[in-house]
Amino acid sequence: MSKLRIGYRLALLSLVLTAGSILTVLFQRGTLPPKGLQSRITRWWHSSVARSLGVPVHVHGQPREQATLFVSNHVSSFDIAALGSVLPVRFLSKIEVKSWPLMGWLATRAGTLYIERGGRDAAAKTNRTMAEALSLKHNVVLFPEGTTTDGNLRRFHSRLMQSAVDSGAHVQPVAICYPDPNGSLVHPAALFVGNMSFRNLTKRLLTATNLEVDIYFGEAVSAKNKTRDDLARYSEAEVRRLLGMPPTLDPG
Repeated sequence: MSKLRIGYRLALLSLVLTAGSILTVLFQRGTLPPKGLQSRITRWWHSSVARSLGVPVHVHGQPREQATLFVSNHVSSFDIAALGSVLPVRFLSKIEVKSWPLMGWLATRAGTLYIERGGRDAAAKTNRTMAEALSLKHNVVLFPEGTTTDGNLRRFHSRLMQSAVDSGAHVQPVAICYPDPNGSLVHPAALFVGNMSFRNLTKRLLTATNLEVDIYFGEAVSAKNKTRDDLARYSEAEVRRLLGMPPTLDPG
């Protein structure tokens, strides 16, 4: 890719980040209901980030509109921009992000829900926070693998799916895929695994060619009369189906 094209992408991304900061100051209030001005601004900002990097987002299937726990595989930090461009959702993040300069403030104002790792009551507190958001008819995204991957699906942990059970919300599986023209599981520019830094990921996204993302929405189910383990097994199986992967051999 030419230096001129890279410079153009970088300038456009800087402009989008600046505009996002200004709009956040003016309009964001720390929550993200499924409709209204806050939702439209946030989706516009995520879409603009994707466009500035030259990454088209293709949607397959129909997402629910509200009170839904979207359960997704996790490939890249770019997953957040991709999902945020098509859904009015609140994301989960580790509590440390809240103290990051600028990004932490932006995340908080955009309605991010924070996870406190470790401690006896950490999961229970997070479930209560998520259940409260779902009860308000907000949407929440959960990455149950617990980390980004190289495209191979890891086991879906069920602990935080208790929030859907407690709130009586719906659960909708989501599969994210970054097709690689060379046949790998994931386009190398999207990978965010191991000791990779966010700065390095941004550099690769700025210089990437033929990078796009496909988002597949599976069949939503009600969490009523189901256990969190039921929801985890169903979500993992549905994501595997959407990605064209064989079912897991371990039913547990």
